[in-house]
Amino acid sequence: MKRFIFGTTDLAENLLYNLKEDHQEIDGFVVEQKYKTGDSFGDYPIYCWESFAKVYPPGDCGIYICVGYTAMNSQRRRVFDEVKKAGYTILDYKSPRACIMTEEIGEGCLIFEQSYLGPYTRLGKGNVLYPMCVLAHHSTAGDFNYFSISASVAGKVEIGDECFFGNNCATKDKIKICSRVLIGAGAYVSSEVP
Repeated sequence: MKRFIFGTTDLAENLLYNLKEDHQEIDGFVVEQKYKTGDSFGDYPIYCWESFAKVYPPGDCGIYICVGYTAMNSQRRRVFDEVKKAGYTILDYKSPRACIMTEEIGEGCLIFEQSYLGPYTRLGKGNVLYPMCVLAHHSTAGDFNYFSISASVAGKVEIGDECFFGNNCATKDKIKICSRVLIGAGAYVSSEVP
């Protein structure tokens, strides 16, 4: 299968680094025309999404969605939906250096090194967990959330869609965080967030 990374952001570069560490290769990068600033990213070609299917039609191609948290993750959701609708396989990344104790993980999630997903946790699709994130036992996260470095979610927390968790933030257990909530770096969330 040919494999590509959608995006040329820091997130994409970090994923590339991790894939290389895991002895996995990609075939190039894909961006929307308005974001294309050159013909290559490192040693890899960059293809325009608008004409990508002419070069690599869906079928034997997979794409990692590496769009960050722009507009509270709605850009990542939009790109994910477009790529899926076009017939491409959405790839996910689970670092072998992460501790993953659940199988309930939606497609297209990127889980980086030293992250921890406890027993009975559930992740929807398109979530990003940067290094050293914690989702403790029985917690659930909807779709297209972004967990920055060392974000810590206690047990039995229910998270909606398109939330952002800043560096080193933490939650109390057994609370609900609704959709499209931004939790800043270093914050402690002790009660429900509408």
